[in-house]
Amino acid sequence: MSTLKKDHVIGAGGAALAGGAAGAALGGLIAGPPGIAMGAAAGGVLGAVFGDRLSEAADARLDLGHFQQIYRTMPYYVDGFDWNDYAPAYRYGLDAYAQHRGHALQEVESQLQGGWEAAARFGSRLHWEQARPAVAHAWQSLDEALRRQPTIPDAAR
Repeated sequence: MSTLKKDHVIGAGGAALAGGAAGAALGGLIAGPPGIAMGAAAGGVLGAVFGDRLSEAADARLDLGHFQQIYRTMPYYVDGFDWNDYAPAYRYGLDAYAQHRGHALQEVESQLQGGWEAAARFGSRLHWEQARPAVAHAWQSLDEALRRQPTIPDAAR
């Protein structure tokens, strides 16, 4: 089971238990003993759904688990390198996006290349030309995830 999927199972399972307990307590108060069973079932289902959605929302591609699952299937993957080589590139892309938010990757690429080399590639064996697609993938993934988030209209603030 992948790291990301484990997080979802743990999130959904924990919320299902909490929801079931809360539902049982509420059901018991409202409908007595029969309400306990009905409340536990309904609370467990709602808790599982809520927990899974929270786990997904918490990911937002800031966690490297998503990239760890897919890096070997990417067209830029270079045979002979492993996760220890790609993880720093993905992390660098995510961190660089946060630092240069509002700028296109191409606008800051020379700075990023310099930073990659100056930091001794963060322990990766990838040269900038090999790391750049992973950095760009992380940058683009975070950019897309943040654009999908609903915005609050100024009138509602």
